Amino acid sequence: MNKISLGVRRLALLLTLIVVIISGCSGETGPGSASQPTQPPRDTVRVLFTYGSEKDTWVKAVTRTFNSSGQRLNSGKLVVVEPMPFGSVESGMDIVEGRTQPALWSPASRLTLPVVNEASLSARGQPLVDEGECLDLVISPTVIMMWRPMAEALGYPEQPIGWADLLNLAISPNGWADYGKPQWGRLRFGHTHPDYSNSGLQSIVAIAYAAVGKQRSLTPEDIAKPEVAQFMRQIENTVAHYGRSTGFFGNAMAQRGTAYLSAAVVYENVVIEINSDPRRRANLEFPLVAIYPKEGTLLTDHPACIPDMPYMTPELREAAQLYRKFLLQEAQQRRALEFGFRPSDPSIPLTAPFTPENGVDPRQPQTTLAVPSAATIRAIRDIWEQQKRPVNLTMVFDVSGSMRERNRMENARNGAVAFINQLKDEDRLTLIAFNDKQTIVFDDLQVGPNRERIKRDILSLLPGGGTALFDSIAFAIERQQEKLSRDTINALVVMTDGEDTNSERFRDATTLMDRFGASAENAVDISIFTIGYDLDESGLRPLRIIADRGRGAFYEGKVENIRDIYTEISTFF
Repeated sequence: MNKISLGVRRLALLLTLIVVIISGCSGETGPGSASQPTQPPRDTVRVLFTYGSEKDTWVKAVTRTFNSSGQRLNSGKLVVVEPMPFGSVESGMDIVEGRTQPALWSPASRLTLPVVNEASLSARGQPLVDEGECLDLVISPTVIMMWRPMAEALGYPEQPIGWADLLNLAISPNGWADYGKPQWGRLRFGHTHPDYSNSGLQSIVAIAYAAVGKQRSLTPEDIAKPEVAQFMRQIENTVAHYGRSTGFFGNAMAQRGTAYLSAAVVYENVVIEINSDPRRRANLEFPLVAIYPKEGTLLTDHPACIPDMPYMTPELREAAQLYRKFLLQEAQQRRALEFGFRPSDPSIPLTAPFTPENGVDPRQPQTTLAVPSAATIRAIRDIWEQQKRPVNLTMVFDVSGSMRERNRMENARNGAVAFINQLKDEDRLTLIAFNDKQTIVFDDLQVGPNRERIKRDILSLLPGGGTALFDSIAFAIERQQEKLSRDTINALVVMTDGEDTNSERFRDATTLMDRFGASAENAVDISIFTIGYDLDESGLRPLRIIADRGRGAFYEGKVENIRDIYTEISTFF
């Protein structure tokens, strides 16, 4: 199949560029050489199953059972399933573009289906799947995970909480002080990026529903109302950063505590996973609870769909149906409970771990939201794009002498240029190159009118000198603090290939972050993302500390994947 034009891809992914994240940049599974089934023996039918990674543990557990059970087609051929977790929208687009050929596809939510089907209609004249023939595998409501004391301040569990309560917190200059907790500062919120994650798309759809006051029949005309843009802007102004994985938000909140986020949109199973693990629960600053928004909840229903593509032979279709039927059998549905998922079979009771002790309420949600049309989803995506905060970003780029080795500099420069291509026109960028000193290559440039100049400046960076990593990060933070704004997402992206050998002000990461680390009382803050480039463990450890205490994320990079890491980081903005 010919590659879909950029215009079609923008249409399919809600008028924005979708970036395919290559496996290996952060432990997430993505496209690559493993995306195609291996050539099976003649008496075997091999089924590639691509699915949203949220249900990975359940899928792999039950697939092991299936593959060991010797299931066969009517022809007598053995069926073997290859499970491959993948981003929901990305995986659908890859099928349309012919990059993967799964016999069964299961995105996280039916919200994805009209988006991908519209892309398929534009590209090849027919939808990818028949939505009516897709069968839901398991269910997990999309919830707002919040620290229990903060939820209690809003009325939990006696009073229902929703987006309107978050809006009141967002617009108040007093923040949590309005609820008697000035020490908590202002609301600091998180959800994944709508262009890369189902939960991010669900987040902005739920916000739009709340703004309009509907539970179904949402239309593009509804989204055009001024109150929707205002509601969206006020909520999005509290978002610290985006991202690609609800698991990242869950893990980061559990590890970093209240200083990281007040609340984040995740799947219900993430709350259960954290609270049902005795070791993780013991290390929580406070318990975490699931809030089912009173305005209505979108269900993550994990539809299993058989693609309508030329490669789907009758034999493959029969094999996919056999495997899907197996997943829907009672034994596999009951196993879903172990992993925090609700069975799609409503006759199976919600027993442990669906308990208040694990922060969830099996009686919820009381109100669910309908999946809007593709046109409405596009309209919501457009409003979000217009109302989200732009990024105020500083790139801290290592140009020490060791960057000459193994094509490190060339690959890092190319990766940074790819990163610049993902930034929006309204974003602002500062570039600080460092070795044993710091050089401001350019300062506070708007990306749109300066994009080509920015890329030329990056490509002209040359290696030489020592490495003053900690002092350079301090220099960058202090520079950025001079222009901090609540109207922007404020972030640093630090890339280095060497241990610090030249810093004088700060000799280690702990001392640095004792001075600049995040505090829940900060009215405005900076998220720090770090890349350890071709480093051993002793060099990586300080970068983990800086990213953790800087409320960002850490990546371990190699020459081969530095470009993909920069692309992955772009999903946070």
